[in-house]
Amino acid sequence: MQTGEMLRIVMITAGVLIFMQTILSLAKRRLKEQFCLLWGVISFLLVLAGIILRPVALSQYVSGTGMLLIIVAGSCVVCCMYFLSIQLSVLSRKNQELAMQVSLLNQENERILAELEELKKKN
Repeated sequence: MQTGEMLRIVMITAGVLIFMQTILSLAKRRLKEQFCLLWGVISFLLVLAGIILRPVALSQYVSGTGMLLIIVAGSCVVCCMYFLSIQLSVLSRKNQELAMQVSLLNQENERILAELEELKKKN
């Protein structure tokens, strides 16, 4: 198998796997919708590039070992970025929950202060 064909297969497979993982993460509410859209577009572009591009001349410039190194490095970068997207989504959701809790506590505090004022006026 030539280096260019190997790269095409890896690109198509990576695009499909990223798309499936994105859909599962959306279903489990691990990724926010904006990140899911972004990763969906990235996976679509990977599959499209794997189908359309014909990197036959790439084997002249990069050996098999170099291609393997490029694939591994690219996979590591994509996995790290995906992990960071998940962490950012989780932290954003937690921040939103905390903001809602603080708002509810502020409302309760105002209600208690109003009741205290009424009790002071009665006494």
